[in-house]
Amino acid sequence: MKNKNVPVFPKAEEISRIKDPLTWTAANRALMVEACREIAVFHRDNSAEIRGLYERRKFRPESIRSESDLGKIPPVGVTAMKYFLMTCLPEKEVFLKLTSSGTRGQKTQVLFDEASLDRVQAMLEGVWEQEGLISSAPANYMMFVYDPKEAKDLGIAFSDKNQQRFAPAAAVHYAIRKNKAGGWEFDKAGAIAKMLEYAADAKPVRIFGMPGFIHGFLQEMELRNLRVELPPLSLSMTGGGWKAAEDKKVSRDFFRMKMTDLLGIPGDRVRDGYGFAEHSAPYLECRLHQFHVPAYNRVYARDPVTMRILKPGQTGLLEFVTPYNAMMPNLALLSTDTGYINPGRCGCGWNAPFFTLTGRAGLTKHKGCAISADEIVRKM
Repeated sequence: MKNKNVPVFPKAEEISRIKDPLTWTAANRALMVEACREIAVFHRDNSAEIRGLYERRKFRPESIRSESDLGKIPPVGVTAMKYFLMTCLPEKEVFLKLTSSGTRGQKTQVLFDEASLDRVQAMLEGVWEQEGLISSAPANYMMFVYDPKEAKDLGIAFSDKNQQRFAPAAAVHYAIRKNKAGGWEFDKAGAIAKMLEYAADAKPVRIFGMPGFIHGFLQEMELRNLRVELPPLSLSMTGGGWKAAEDKKVSRDFFRMKMTDLLGIPGDRVRDGYGFAEHSAPYLECRLHQFHVPAYNRVYARDPVTMRILKPGQTGLLEFVTPYNAMMPNLALLSTDTGYINPGRCGCGWNAPFFTLTGRAGLTKHKGCAISADEIVRKM
């Protein structure tokens, strides 16, 4: 039961629950403008930091009247959220708190009130449904993430467990567990034994986790000269960043090839998800492995010096906009990731714009879940 004292955001509610969010229409573009104005006004009125930012930029959220105005919303730098906890609702309204590790141990706290969490959950479900990845058939889950029993508030553990709702769980195995000394440990042998067990079952297998861990698992299978053919409709969804895999010179094409070769999962069912804790809105690869921008999000590439929005094909700092969160003022966030908006239309059939990641900017990289994963893999 939602708290009746929390303000209602009808436009944010509506945009977060649209059907087929990867198909942009004139109606949902107009709705996005209204939802951003609605949330921006609330953030301005309930956050001293956002009010100060808007005043310095001479920005009035009431001025958001068209698609072009969305790019004028002053963004918050994602690094600021790693050092300052900014909220727009009373602490008693916090329904869920997640954390992610940051540079030099600095942690980001991400807070949700119940209604905001419901909105972002609906957004994720809409993308999965349009991509045809929701199933009513029970599946066996292989989770290459931290066991959520031991990492209850860690964002990547929550995110991957959360995606188990898109097919009923027959069995679930977590490959990253606490050892007797209290440290995290990657149990490759246990994961291989469980995968062989799953392969002998008729149920589809759903593999979730960070690419660095899954790559380490695939290497172990090759060392043991093991190959399996997982049941039809099995799939893999990576997330949490590619740092640990890319440091080993593993391209995403090579990774997909190995998933098909060693586990029998077709390439179009080996997908990657992009996101970061401070933003939380989902981006999911299509069958052609492109990150599309759902209708309730906007992504801009900005010149890091002038901050102007760049043309498609030009690489800059990526800014992400989404109007779901009332608890925290993360309507517009300037990330430390670089990339570009692709010109033209994707061949997958969706008309939503799509972007390409090219790297991470800055002198010091944020130490997130993917880098922490690499440290665990090195110990094995």
